[in-house]
Amino acid sequence: MNSGLRAEGGGPRQAGRGPGAGGRGPGAKTQDSPIPLSLYVHIPWCVRKCPYCDFNSHALRGPVDQAAYVDALLCDLDHETRRQPLGEIGSIFFGGGTPSLFASESIAAILDAVRQRDRLVPEAEITLEANPGASDQARFA
Repeated sequence: MNSGLRAEGGGPRQAGRGPGAGGRGPGAKTQDSPIPLSLYVHIPWCVRKCPYCDFNSHALRGPVDQAAYVDALLCDLDHETRRQPLGEIGSIFFGGGTPSLFASESIAAILDAVRQRDRLVPEAEITLEANPGASDQARFA
């Protein structure tokens, strides 16, 4: 199942190379430690499909069962970690679509689930893609 999660990174750290080298950046490691992973979470829905967009995204045509989608994402994460255990996650990027359309409770459920699996480093960088024309400032306060 390819529900919208992808982890990248790993491998031995080489001194002076890549994000976090020399103790900088989220989840920075020593040169003998593995590089933290980056987790991409795809939320494919938008208000409308932009003509320039080539991503797997779809205009909303009614309410989305966010709880079911979050459950599918977490099921996929559990399946993938049984196949290949993940290391620490140093960053999470929510992309799409327009993931800022998802309820904050749904985003929080994903973050909480990753934390419960002891995968998210405390200083992790978390990014949520947003369309300024479809964002309510009060949701980001």
